[in-house]
Amino acid sequence: MLVLLGCLVAMIGWQALVNQLYPPKPKLIKVGNAAVATNAVTTATTESPAEKPVESVRESAVATEEPRSPEQTVTLTNEYVRMEFTTWGGGVRSVELLKHKVNGAGNVLLNGTNFVPALTLMGITNGGPDAVFTVEQPAPNTVVMKRQTRLGLGITKTFSLNDGYLLTGAVEVARVARGSVSLPESVDLAIGTVAPTTVKELPTYLTTGWLVGDKYQYHDLKQILKNADKGISSETVTARWGAVKNQFFAMILTPETNTAAIVYKQVDLDPPADWKAKEPPHGVFAALTITPTTVSSNAMEHYDFTWYAGPKAYERLVALGKGQEEVMQFGFWGVISVALLKSMKFFHGLIPSYGFAIILVTICIKILFWPIQAKSIKSMKAMQKFQPLINKLKEKYKDDPQKLNAETMKLYKEHKINPVSGCLPMVVQIPVLFAFYRMLASSIELRGQSFLWIHDLSGPDTIFQVLGIPVNPLPLIMTGLSVWQMKITPQTGDQQQQKMMMFMPLMMMFIFYKLAAGVVLYYTVQQFLSIIQQWLAMRKADNTNPASPLVPAGKMK
Repeated sequence: MLVLLGCLVAMIGWQALVNQLYPPKPKLIKVGNAAVATNAVTTATTESPAEKPVESVRESAVATEEPRSPEQTVTLTNEYVRMEFTTWGGGVRSVELLKHKVNGAGNVLLNGTNFVPALTLMGITNGGPDAVFTVEQPAPNTVVMKRQTRLGLGITKTFSLNDGYLLTGAVEVARVARGSVSLPESVDLAIGTVAPTTVKELPTYLTTGWLVGDKYQYHDLKQILKNADKGISSETVTARWGAVKNQFFAMILTPETNTAAIVYKQVDLDPPADWKAKEPPHGVFAALTITPTTVSSNAMEHYDFTWYAGPKAYERLVALGKGQEEVMQFGFWGVISVALLKSMKFFHGLIPSYGFAIILVTICIKILFWPIQAKSIKSMKAMQKFQPLINKLKEKYKDDPQKLNAETMKLYKEHKINPVSGCLPMVVQIPVLFAFYRMLASSIELRGQSFLWIHDLSGPDTIFQVLGIPVNPLPLIMTGLSVWQMKITPQTGDQQQQKMMMFMPLMMMFIFYKLAAGVVLYYTVQQFLSIIQQWLAMRKADNTNPASPLVPAGKMK
């Protein structure tokens, strides 16, 4: 027990110790941010040439020799988004999500007002983020931006907003003067910059990802920092699309042609007032290197694409049609995660509460696994019945482990006992638990949804703090139910094993304590239903098999 406790303490404290001894050393562009919770951004800081991070972003911007013209902005709006376009860089200045709030105050912003505008060209001299475009609005849902570079290239960008979160775009690059430079073989088109939506969001949720064939690949913020230390800031990939995302929102750029590479970097954000960590919060920027959709006699190139900026809603991403739902990162348990998500949304349609929806899904899962647990309880009851005989075998063959194992297996075989069946319910529940966790970690549905005392099912159910330690009732209830279940479970094995098993609820509490309340709610209800089933099964067994005598077997006659 002391060894287990020591391992648990070491496991919890190891990451904090590593971060303290070896803090990450950012080497990339620093961008200010007024408040992480709203993704609002202040002005970017100036970097010295030595701090210039990556050649792979090519020339992200060429500074103009004269002050830029005043910025002009145009807004396209529908029921879901308000996209603001800027003439500075000719891209999307910010995306306001009208259906999603930040901590109950203000709408979620994607990209932020002073980050590099999304959909800015990064590889054309005097046509990037520092370039000034003219703007036209030929239709209520369409914006056209134009720019002629000093080197004789004309750039025309056309953006059209649909009825949801999808923007259709086209970039035309043409030679407009004799002696002008040749058309580029490819361009880097900015996907955008993603920042955490809350101060408690884990850095592993901040990622850039891409789809190669049917395989989703990604780098989270930690990997991006490691790559930056090695001078790596791009991946040469033929991808179908590229994305930047946080826990619940994503920006996905899907070109008509495959990409040639994806480039990325980390940005530092100004910490909000309640930021307590030593390191500032970070964001992730990425751009796709794309090839032309059409080329006309080396005089004109077209780059066609779509750009999704919105919540990680599975049905919407599937509707995009090119595997964009892989950004959810359901992973190996994807089939189960999708089934759980659809079931949860079905029950939410019947009862408009995601808390009750999770409970109803848990009941359905319990009904499905009821026969398996019934068999397990029966096996454990039989194991308990023959425990005295097993103890005698252990005493008789204590100096001969091989003989002890053979005689024990013989006893199980003669009485048709499967010693592994007692663990079967836990084994079959592991895929469901993992799938539930993956689903709730990515899906937008539970964000901000309350249930009973729980303010947000997508985060811990903290009700208050004591000396800086959050008090989360649901994991404590879950732990209490686990202890109760162990008390009424038929005990098998020796006393040492039983004592070690009593330590398991404490370990489970540490594992679940900071998980999303939706996951803990599922496991807590599962525990409660298991207790009911076990109580019913034990009661039935006591009524139908009153005090049957033990029948020794094998050589124990």
